Amino acid sequence: MTDLFPDPDDDDRDYVGAWLPPVRTPVSAGVVADNFLDVAHFPFVHVKTFGATDEKLVERYEVTVEEFGCRSVQDQWFDNPADPGVLSGERPLRQRRRATYVYRAPFQLMLRLEELDAGAVKTILFFAQPESLTSTRVYTKMLLHGIGGVADPGPEVVAGEVAFEEAVLAEDLELQHKMRLPGLPLRMRDELHVRADLLGVHLRRVLAEFREKA
Repeated sequence: MTDLFPDPDDDDRDYVGAWLPPVRTPVSAGVVADNFLDVAHFPFVHVKTFGATDEKLVERYEVTVEEFGCRSVQDQWFDNPADPGVLSGERPLRQRRRATYVYRAPFQLMLRLEELDAGAVKTILFFAQPESLTSTRVYTKMLLHGIGGVADPGPEVVAGEVAFEEAVLAEDLELQHKMRLPGLPLRMRDELHVRADLLGVHLRRVLAEFREKA
């Protein structure tokens, strides 16, 4: 077994936490985790939220192996329509962010998003609870700092961020509803992977090792 993630910013009073309502999706927990770690689908799946539709090339990135898990730090382009600096014309819509992906077996994930232009930080804790090969319960917690241009975002800003993250999650769920794969293959020869799938490849390797030692 592996321990649950600690709240990564829980000891910093400047971070405000909020849980999203739990949701259920008709795919296995492995597929949910694979979707979360897939960095190539943003321009295609998240066109209504943050996906930069003309940024379809995934730059080469590295993955660090950890005990029953892995992590990757990547700089990405994204659209940030909720940034007050965008609304005032101070900053462009297309901005840079540093995304840190952390995975722990079997189905814990964390994403820390540092907006390099706007200065805001959003951390998302993501827990997938397996129910069957065709059902997974998803729990999501957000930790926010600097959102809306203030260090300690108020209730309205937090509510807006929760609604936005629910919209992002809804786009992923819509994709998952179209999938016909009953589970996540763990043997590399069962699928064709490209360079952008490096996090997903590590997910499969870690899960296979975890299954053997469980």
